[in-house]
Amino acid sequence: MRIRHIVQTGALIAAACCAFICASQAADQSNSTGLPTYPNMKNQHMDAVYRSLPNGQNCTHFSAATPDALAAVEDWYKKALPNAKIDDVNKNSLYGNYFKLDGIKLLSGNDIVNVYRMTNSKETSIELFKCRDAAAKASS
Repeated sequence: MRIRHIVQTGALIAAACCAFICASQAADQSNSTGLPTYPNMKNQHMDAVYRSLPNGQNCTHFSAATPDALAAVEDWYKKALPNAKIDDVNKNSLYGNYFKLDGIKLLSGNDIVNVYRMTNSKETSIELFKCRDAAAKASS
């Protein structure tokens, strides 16, 4: 009887620890950029720190994927960011000429939203960059 109680208690503690760890990891993956979050995303990842981009900006970065069609995701972001400048995702690409992507880049102030698919991919990739100028970071 005592062994059964110890096993049950151990299982309960393990389940609670697992739930706590899973909840904290899930929270770390939520979009904290303030940019619109596409409703049907998976494989979400939110960087914990700012990253420096080749253009001199410092940005937080959120990425995700969706099985939805590229055109559907592009349309959604065009409506979500109606004043954004729309450009080819390959123009002044953060990835240089290493990849040829199908998709768009939306520029909203200092912020960047990339929506694209790689050739033969079954998923549309979404990247949100909430940016500030490098000079603004130095003076903060």
